[in-house]
Amino acid sequence: MNKIYGVICTTAMLYCTPEETFLERQLSEFTEVQKEAVMEVEQADSWQLVWQEEFESNEIEMETWNVLDDAFGFGNRKQHYKPENVEVSNGALKITTKRERSEGMAYTSGAVTTKGKAVFQQGKLEVRAKMPSGKGLLPAIWLWTNSGNTYPEIDIVEILGQEPGQAWSTIHYEVGGLYSKTHSYADLQDLTADFHTYGIEWEEDSLTFLIDGNPVYTTAAYVPDEEMYLFINTAVGGDWVGEPDDTVEFPKELLVDWIRYYKK
Repeated sequence: MNKIYGVICTTAMLYCTPEETFLERQLSEFTEVQKEAVMEVEQADSWQLVWQEEFESNEIEMETWNVLDDAFGFGNRKQHYKPENVEVSNGALKITTKRERSEGMAYTSGAVTTKGKAVFQQGKLEVRAKMPSGKGLLPAIWLWTNSGNTYPEIDIVEILGQEPGQAWSTIHYEVGGLYSKTHSYADLQDLTADFHTYGIEWEEDSLTFLIDGNPVYTTAAYVPDEEMYLFINTAVGGDWVGEPDDTVEFPKELLVDWIRYYKK
């Protein structure tokens, strides 16, 4: 076989050595072409960072965020969202929930949005956060329509404080004037013990919910096709999560390390 390879190399006038025959060279070049093709496909399919919030300053950036002042009782909830309960320190956004009366509510908490300042439509959005636990607490990271209508709403993650290993993913929407929703939850280890990355991959025809980069729920039942803004808050009490009891030690904190938005 070495003699045959040598004849091929001589006839084709290729620069071959005993260690690199013609066929070996062809195989090597073919492998390199394959590698380049794979890299091109990966690059075409990869996400490119287009917006981020790293919370590196010592105050909240008001050109990006709205801080709510709202005694929000929807769903029989019991918190007053106060600006004083929102701060940026040590490289993180901090939302504090307290047992104190304010504006007729039994608790105070915090909420921020990017309404009118940063909007999202398709792409990949990730938020690295540490959620609070405790009966009656409902921390949430979600998107709300920028149109001024009630729906659609994408709940990237909601955690009932008394069930810290369950992460709820929901889309609320309206079709023909009728409300509907599609949802699921992932059973995991205690998500409130440490930081985790919560996100969505929002394609034209599907939504995939992620935790630490791993898909936990994919749906094509309804996929919004409009701009939406980010909403982060901790609600207290209400019909779904129930009321805090004496086992909950306030104050509680929701911490956000960073937020990153990617497009293809």
